[in-house]
Amino acid sequence: MSQEASPVEIVFNNFLQTMSREAARKKTKMSLEALPGIDDALDALELEHDQEVLTRTKLTEVGTARRRDLREMGWYSGVADDGVWGQLRGRMQSGGLAEAIESIEHSTEEIVASLAEPRVENDSRLGLVIGNVQSGKTANYSAVIAKALDSGYKFVLVLSGVHNNLRKQTQMRLDRDLGVLEDRQSWYRLTDTEGDFGDAHTGNASSIVANHGRVLAVVKKNSNRLRKVLEFFRNLDEGTKRDTPILVIDDESDQATPDASAKIGDEPTAINRLMRLIWAEVRNGTYLGYTATPFANVFMDPNVPDSSLQELYPRDFIHVMPTPSNYFGAERIFGLHDVADEARDAETPDVIRPISKEEVNDLVPRGRNTDGFQPQVTKSLAEAIRWFVVACAVRRIRGQQKKHSTMLIHTTPRTDPHFATRDAVEEFLAPLRKASLNGDVEGFRPVFEKEINLAASLYDGDGLAPTWPRISNEIPNVLRYLRTLVDNGREEDSERLSYSNEPQTVIVIGGSTLSRGLTLEGLFVSYFTRTSNTYDTLLQMGRWFGYRAGYEDLQRIWVSPGLDEDYRFLATVEADLRSEIARMTQAGMTPAEIGVRVRLHPGRLQVTSSAKQKHALEAEVDFGGYRLQTTLFDFSNNDVAAANVRTAESLFERIQSYRSAKASTLFEDVPLEKLKQFFGEFEIHKNYQKVFTDAVQWSSEKLPDKTWNVVVPSEGRGKDELNVAGMSVGSIRRAPIQTDPEILRDTEEVNIRALMSGKDVILDLRLQGLLPEGKTLAQLNNAAQYAWRKNRSGGDGRGLLILYPISRHSASESHERMSMDSALSQIDPALVENGQPPIMGIAIVAPFDSENQLQSKGSTIAVRPIFDDAEDLDELIATDMERDYRGEG
Repeated sequence: MSQEASPVEIVFNNFLQTMSREAARKKTKMSLEALPGIDDALDALELEHDQEVLTRTKLTEVGTARRRDLREMGWYSGVADDGVWGQLRGRMQSGGLAEAIESIEHSTEEIVASLAEPRVENDSRLGLVIGNVQSGKTANYSAVIAKALDSGYKFVLVLSGVHNNLRKQTQMRLDRDLGVLEDRQSWYRLTDTEGDFGDAHTGNASSIVANHGRVLAVVKKNSNRLRKVLEFFRNLDEGTKRDTPILVIDDESDQATPDASAKIGDEPTAINRLMRLIWAEVRNGTYLGYTATPFANVFMDPNVPDSSLQELYPRDFIHVMPTPSNYFGAERIFGLHDVADEARDAETPDVIRPISKEEVNDLVPRGRNTDGFQPQVTKSLAEAIRWFVVACAVRRIRGQQKKHSTMLIHTTPRTDPHFATRDAVEEFLAPLRKASLNGDVEGFRPVFEKEINLAASLYDGDGLAPTWPRISNEIPNVLRYLRTLVDNGREEDSERLSYSNEPQTVIVIGGSTLSRGLTLEGLFVSYFTRTSNTYDTLLQMGRWFGYRAGYEDLQRIWVSPGLDEDYRFLATVEADLRSEIARMTQAGMTPAEIGVRVRLHPGRLQVTSSAKQKHALEAEVDFGGYRLQTTLFDFSNNDVAAANVRTAESLFERIQSYRSAKASTLFEDVPLEKLKQFFGEFEIHKNYQKVFTDAVQWSSEKLPDKTWNVVVPSEGRGKDELNVAGMSVGSIRRAPIQTDPEILRDTEEVNIRALMSGKDVILDLRLQGLLPEGKTLAQLNNAAQYAWRKNRSGGDGRGLLILYPISRHSASESHERMSMDSALSQIDPALVENGQPPIMGIAIVAPFDSENQLQSKGSTIAVRPIFDDAEDLDELIATDMERDYRGEG
């Protein structure tokens, strides 16, 4: 805001940060009612605001290319220290997240910058954040919410899984972290810890939203609750919808959200349809899914027609939360599936313990009939319980007696055996408790001596040495406070797991309610025999993943046969997935342009339920038909740009014999061997190096006999030229994104955002006159172009290499672009001196297996989005037992 801003402008703009324009006008007038000419001043401010939106950022009035330019430029520039985020950061600093603040700050800055710009009509975005199981996703989205509110977002809807206890836990956490209860004047709650979304406020929905700065609702993904949310949204008048930036946080977004109907074309499942209907009511805002197991999310249908109800596929962005060094996930605990045994054994901690197949029979009921089943405390379960008691004693001598300590027993998803297992554990503990009253704890000594030093290297604290005399003195105290309880959908709420302010020492027995979302505080012993055939359910059941500060060496995991190998494989899947997303984002692509691929298990495991992956295709190839292009150019060394021109011209000299008779800038059926020298010598931006190298390597290994076409666009008219086998070709225009001069000088790179034009995927086929019979170029959308490129009568799966000489004097009429010479001059004026060669950009379309000759099928699975270039756990849903929220009164 300028120093000359009038009092009306200052007050109006301050109110506009937290409320609708109508409400801001009303509040300003009330505050300054005695000021002469107040109405005229407010009229002028509203007109100025309208003009700013229309001329700068109204995305509904621009084409896709300009819209993407605007997003590339970004709208988010950080938030002040005195807002919701500043207060939350202070709470984190004084709590247990002090060391994580820097990571949370960096991660959430990137996420918020990807959200839809607030108060821009029809700017709506769909994104996904991938964390780790038990890794602090709630802290991350609390920070995202805080920063979004400070940036102008107003309505926050948090969808918190399907279970009552998780919704309550989330509500309590957000009320505390966001300071909702401390600053009630600034907030309007539509739910609280005891009441889920009701219909008490639906009738005056518009008034609530228009007249309150921040609105919060934490809602279960339950059909009844979501219908009430939908009714509330539909009761908002259009003006309020337009002026209300909405942030939807979908926690555990792979649970219940994806359509799980049996077949393509079936009516969507109820929760999926309701959430899509709710999203359809949003005029400005962001849907942001959070999950550690994103498989079902990336397998949603990305190709729903515009006329249909939009799916919640994360078309705009996927963000991967960083994995902190002190996080214990599948990779750290189990190792990677592809790592040699010797290396794996040396690097992974000794915390995994086996449960024999015979013991599993005594612990898990066979078949569906559980009547009369009496589980036994087997030898390994007895050892696990004894170790838990010993480890709790170790924590006490380390001064951690006021911290929660939890053991998990998860043997079956069926509820009846949980109660029988609880009774068996209590029966086992009874004589141990009785003996400890007389100081007899010798029954714990063997497991102490066996386990105490096996993972000692993980502990980096300075607590007392865990000698037997010290531990034996504390064991009676542990047994005195130890409770055994069941947490499942059948247990009374009052008897279920609840971490109150008092420290808990608890053995918890359960199934589905403990296998997703709910945080098990201080969990360090797990006894696990439940199996699953899907990646997502297995990973979510791993409640032992997480942070173990101060008791890293005490964690132990007992698993039934084969589960350790399953988790080892899943660690590899997770590593692949993160690399895949990093490759996609570094190459400047979005999920709407490229499907995220997931490695398939060679045996019995499938990625997610069959219904949730019905839109996915087995990707026999890793790069077949994938388009890659260079859009970032590094000018820290101009010699590289000059050398790239020489490399391109040398290529044309070597392949001159393949020159087409139909077009002088086309070279047909060039063997890949003839291109390898070029790919080895041509230097591209570091962000693209790996993806291009991998694509060429894949082509060489999988389809070595498939030839390539090489082409240079011939429509260029620029003065800086490229020599194509004795003929000069003019350069093309590709102006860079508007960038601050200081940033240009700092990064020394320019971003053109797109290199290929809309029909360049079949540029070679166009020059050959090979269009589908009866079709014009205008009739071929992106999907049709790729299909024709693969077709035996069209491109026959040939690879394509396009070399683009880009003029150093490229200009554009767009306000979001700057001239290339202006950008280069900011980096180094010498870059635009007379005689400089063009900037070389390249694009490839990897070859297709058009003859279906590849034998190594089933390595990955993905959806294949249809996009247009614009340059031209099956778990039962819990019973809803919560009351309706009726308001504070």
